[in-house]
Amino acid sequence: MESGRISGMPSIRRFLPVLALLLLPVLFPASAAAEPVWEITPFLGYHIGGGFEDNTTGVDLDADEGAAFGLIVGYPQTPDSRYELFYGFQRTRLVTEGTFGGEPVLDLDVHYLHIGGSYRYPEGKVHPFVSGGLGATHFAPRGDGSGSKTYFSLSLGGGVMIPVSARVALRLEGRGFLTILPESTTVFCVSSGGAECIVKVQGDTFGQVMLLGGIAFSP
Repeated sequence: MESGRISGMPSIRRFLPVLALLLLPVLFPASAAAEPVWEITPFLGYHIGGGFEDNTTGVDLDADEGAAFGLIVGYPQTPDSRYELFYGFQRTRLVTEGTFGGEPVLDLDVHYLHIGGSYRYPEGKVHPFVSGGLGATHFAPRGDGSGSKTYFSLSLGGGVMIPVSARVALRLEGRGFLTILPESTTVFCVSSGGAECIVKVQGDTFGQVMLLGGIAFSP
């Protein structure tokens, strides 16, 4: 019995810093007059769209729709606007087009890291906002012999903030992403049975839409 209890301690210790951070506002509450500064929003989302056209073969490769998650960190510029750092992640796969579903070609992780901001309309109980950012999209194929690539991207979106308390709000947002792929570039290479690079595009783009919902905390 003793050895089982000891073996579980490392996993518990990993969560202690996170627990301490969450308890800080409770143990050391800010004064009632203090305004919230940082805003942290973990979120869950759903990605729609995205695909490539192989200029060598003419085959369209589409990204499967699927779940996403991420984090938005905001800092106020004015009472109604915020600087924001956005990170989003989707695990998907590329499939060939087909009437009843295409053939899977490549498992793919898509990361977005954007610096931007948002502007909120302060009137009313629900606060609409617009958002946007500039940054990078990181494509990380999963599998032997695959290579990751990073490209410039931008995003634009909008949604609503629904206050729950003075320091907690529900964030609902739709955001579009556009990744710019340079001309004459090879996007992915996969070594499978000696096969060459499977996707070659020229001057193309990769576009997706994310629908997300999260809880915004102001420590």
